[in-house]
Amino acid sequence: LGSSLFHKKGPYCASNSTVMLQYHALICRRLAPARRYISGTGNDYMGSLGSRRVSLGTSSASSESKALPSAAELAKVLMSESKASEDSERRELLQNQERANKERDELRRQVAELTADVHQLVKQLHAEGVGYRERVQRDGHRGLGANARSAWRPTLEIAARQPAHVSELGHESLAELAMQGNHNAHRERLIREIMCVDDCSWEEAHEVLAEMDCEKEKWYWAESAPYRIGIAGAITTGVFATLLVFCKPIAVWYGINVAGEDLPEGVKDINEMTTNQVGTWTWSWMEPMIGTASFVLLCCQFTRAQVLKMNMKPYGEYMLQWRANRVADRFPQYDRSMIRSWAKHMPRAGITFIPVYERQVGLKGPTSGL
Repeated sequence: LGSSLFHKKGPYCASNSTVMLQYHALICRRLAPARRYISGTGNDYMGSLGSRRVSLGTSSASSESKALPSAAELAKVLMSESKASEDSERRELLQNQERANKERDELRRQVAELTADVHQLVKQLHAEGVGYRERVQRDGHRGLGANARSAWRPTLEIAARQPAHVSELGHESLAELAMQGNHNAHRERLIREIMCVDDCSWEEAHEVLAEMDCEKEKWYWAESAPYRIGIAGAITTGVFATLLVFCKPIAVWYGINVAGEDLPEGVKDINEMTTNQVGTWTWSWMEPMIGTASFVLLCCQFTRAQVLKMNMKPYGEYMLQWRANRVADRFPQYDRSMIRSWAKHMPRAGITFIPVYERQVGLKGPTSGL
C-alpha cells in the first residue's frame, strides 16, 4: 500500500494526497525512532505536501525526490531498534539476577550467623538453668530424690561471668530491684537516664549525679535534726536515769535535795548501803518518772503504728517526699520518677554522726552487697 501510494507515476490527485497525508501522520505517531532517522527527508516531504494543497500541478519528479524512505528501510530501522531494546532488557535482566544472587548470599550468611548465635544462647541458658543441668547420681543411693544426686558446682567459665557491680546488671534486673526499694538500683537507673538525656558516658554521668546530690543534701542537717536530738536525748536520759537509781553520790543528793527523802532508818551514811540497796531506796521516787516516760513512749509507738496502718505518712516520709520533689524540680530534664526514687534516701552516717554523701564515694557508689 505504501509503495503504491508513495511511488505512483504521474501527477497526484486530491484524493491520493489526502490518503498520503493520513498515512504519513499515522507513521509519524507510531514510528518515533524512524522519524529521527528520516527527519531530513521527512521535513522536505511535509513541505511538498503543503505546497500540493495550494497547487496540484507540481511535477512528479520533484515529489519523488522528496518522498519517504521505502518500507524495507523502515523495517530495517525498526529491527535495529527492536534489537537494541532486547539487548537493553537482557542486560537489565542479568544485572537483576546478579543483584539477587548477592542478596541471597548475604541472606544465607546472616541466617548462618543467627543460627550460631541461637545455638550459643541456648547452650548458655542450659548451662545456667537449674532444670537443664546434668544430673549426677551418688554412689550407693537409689531413686531420683535430692539425696541421691550430687550438688551442682559452677565451673570457672560460669564463675568468671558473675556480676561484680550493680552497673553490670541488665535493665530488667535493675527494674525488679528498684521495685523492691533497692537504693543502688535507683541510683544506677538514674545514671543511665542521665546518659541518655545528656548523651554522655557512664563516668561523665556521675558529675551530674554529684550536682543532684548537692541539691538533695542541702538541708540535710535541718532534716536530720529531730533524729539527732532524739538519739542524743535518749542516750542522755538513759545514762542519767541509771545514775539517779544506782549511783550513791547522785542518788543521795537527788533524794535529799530534790525528792525530799531521808536515808532509810538505821542508816547514817549512804556508803553503808550496797548498790542494790541504793536502787531499792531510790526506786520509790524514780519509778513514777521512769514508768510515766515508758508509757509516753509506748503511746507514741502505738500512735505511729496506727498511722502506718491508715497509710498515713510519718515525719520521715514527709521529709523524704519534700526533698525528692525539690531535687526533681531542680532537674526537670530528667525522668521525675527516677529522681524521686533516688532522692528518697538518707546518706549513711558514721559513729560521729557525720554523713557520707554519695558524691564522696566515687564511681563505685554506696555498698550494694555485690
